[in-house]
Amino acid sequence: MGQPDNLEKKPAVLHINLARGWRGGEQQTWLLIRELSEAGYRQGLCGYADAPLVERVKALDNVTVVQPHLCFLWPWGAAQWSVAHAHEGRGVYLAWWLKKTLGLPYLVTRRMQHPPKPRVLTKAVYRGADALVGISSAACRALESFVPNREVNRIPSVYSGEKASPAAASAIRQWYVQGADSILVGHAGALVDREKGQSILIKACKQLRNIGYPIVLVLLGEGSDRGVFEQETRFCDWAHMPGHVDRVQDYFSAFDLFVFPSRHEGLGSVLLEAMAAKCAVVSTDVGGIPDIVRHNETGRLVPSGDADSLAAVIREAVDAENETKRMVANALSLVEQQFSAPAMASRYSTSYQVIGQKTKLQ
Repeated sequence: MGQPDNLEKKPAVLHINLARGWRGGEQQTWLLIRELSEAGYRQGLCGYADAPLVERVKALDNVTVVQPHLCFLWPWGAAQWSVAHAHEGRGVYLAWWLKKTLGLPYLVTRRMQHPPKPRVLTKAVYRGADALVGISSAACRALESFVPNREVNRIPSVYSGEKASPAAASAIRQWYVQGADSILVGHAGALVDREKGQSILIKACKQLRNIGYPIVLVLLGEGSDRGVFEQETRFCDWAHMPGHVDRVQDYFSAFDLFVFPSRHEGLGSVLLEAMAAKCAVVSTDVGGIPDIVRHNETGRLVPSGDADSLAAVIREAVDAENETKRMVANALSLVEQQFSAPAMASRYSTSYQVIGQKTKLQ
């Protein structure tokens, strides 16, 4: 996206993300803010001072950090913005408050495959939004069921565009492999089994090890179930949990296979990063994942919660090498053509402009 001729024609956007950690939603918020910044948008981010997302945007010249309590106690300070964009579940209430007190229109992005809880205030918040966006077909369906007769736009999550370092990937592979024939299987996500299903992946890898497949498993990330997984793999010198890593692309490039056994998922943007790194993908068939992992076309899908099926499909991905290479090439093409940050920013830019025009007519 190039620099605009007239910055005043572009709406000033106040992003609201009240998450204190760093997960997929924060990654996507960051990618959007960065892309819009490069396009000359004036933006604000309402978020907590100690949040990783806030720390990132401080490096951008045309983004103002706004403290959440100020938006709540003195919403008139937000009069400089044209539209608010709520990126997560708590932020939608603040966006609604700004509209009630200031008349500021707002857009909501829903990242989950299930609808919000049917509270009276929550329904009012989503009904009051000037635009609704789902990041996947599943997220859109959830919003459509929650707010009937409302248009819901699909604007998918995207990959970061960061390239893997061949030298770093080689070093990672040398660190973990146990022999020339080792099969390096990776996963990245919060270590929370009720969400990401890592226990199923551990069971599947144990099955494959027992029949002679030299699997080496690397689980990236942190979470409340780390201790449980450490106990499950206490006698497995082939299972590793290095925690958070700064450059997942280097790891994905080192892996032979990226496996994503989620039990539910809005989209699974980490899959896009794996595909962009030319890593073969096996994933569960849940939520919005089939939007990007198209069975036997860009990857392989399995039912959720079934270790036997997962082991069988991992084995197929390893054994059917030519078919797997074909899917890797298809996946790379799909990601580059349809899931880029410039494409996402362009779609949101259109939404902001439409909201602005509707507001002027009211």
